[in-house]
Amino acid sequence: MARDNKTAGKGRAGRTGKGGAPGRRGAGKDAARSAKAGPDAGAGASKRGRAKRGGSQNQAPASTPQGERLQKVLSRAGVASRRAAEQYILDGRVTVNGVLVETLGTRVDPAQDDIRVDGERIRGAPPRMVLVLNKPAGTLCSESDPEKRPLVHHLVPRDMALRTVGRLDFNTEGVLLFTNDGDLSVRLSHPRYGVQRTYEARVRGIPNEETLDRLVRGVMLDDGVAQVESVEVFRTTDRNAWVRLTLTEGRNREVRRLLERVGHPVMRLRRVRFAGVTAGDMKPGEWRVLSDGEVAQLEERGHLGRFELPPDPRKRGTRVGGATVATATDGKREVRASLHSQVQKRRGGRGRSGGRGRERE
Repeated sequence: MARDNKTAGKGRAGRTGKGGAPGRRGAGKDAARSAKAGPDAGAGASKRGRAKRGGSQNQAPASTPQGERLQKVLSRAGVASRRAAEQYILDGRVTVNGVLVETLGTRVDPAQDDIRVDGERIRGAPPRMVLVLNKPAGTLCSESDPEKRPLVHHLVPRDMALRTVGRLDFNTEGVLLFTNDGDLSVRLSHPRYGVQRTYEARVRGIPNEETLDRLVRGVMLDDGVAQVESVEVFRTTDRNAWVRLTLTEGRNREVRRLLERVGHPVMRLRRVRFAGVTAGDMKPGEWRVLSDGEVAQLEERGHLGRFELPPDPRKRGTRVGGATVATATDGKREVRASLHSQVQKRRGGRGRSGGRGRERE
């Protein structure tokens, strides 16, 4: 029955000629279809059409210019991730004040608007929260695990829709940030913002000056050249050493792969600082909520403390053959194209493929 009404609607639209007057072609067929559909079919189609177009003219528009983006509100309310919330909107599953919303970027006021997903009203979005956890070794940065391993999400409040900012390996310990603000999470984790991460690693053997210089100049990994901002050996024994390194990227297992490539496999790894945030005196498994002032600094500057953020890594120079041929402003980090040339020769001139994984160092 609904199919007949839809067809009838198309027929009526198709009868308008160039001058705007209705044509006569197909009029008899349309009349027959309307009679067959019954008198109530037109009213039902009209109601559905009003829902798609946003309701009656007296109804308030769904978009509030000064509000928040609808997909962000849904994500903060714990309905779904930002990307999944966008798909909910495109699929026509979300209404605001009774109006069906199918356009991304619609702004709403979660304190006043009636927002529903599949007919169910969402609870008010919780206030923005950022907390730091001193992650213990032997915990997984995931919300679920089929192997039933301990999860970091079991150590923090679970009613705030918190997500990790980047990730740490199962056996890596130290500073791990959580937030329910997706924009802030991107601001802190995306490589283009150059947010500093400082690690302390216990490695086999004692790195010499040449090895440390190589880490600063750059080391070719499977996913491209990687380098550290700074590195130092701050403690040694007869057979191993503790190394402190600072990076501005968060590639998959980047610290472990870097040190293993230069001949010093990691025995223990902990992150002691992320965006200027430290664990302080917290014991493994303990967490604290960042103050409003700390959150404001993270949002405005991308870090706490006084260190200056490095420039955008993508703007340090041109890229030739996969290596950056330029030096940083301090002149200490130079990535030579010869690194890539040597790898290309060993591979017989074939280019590399693949991308960077999520931060799990």
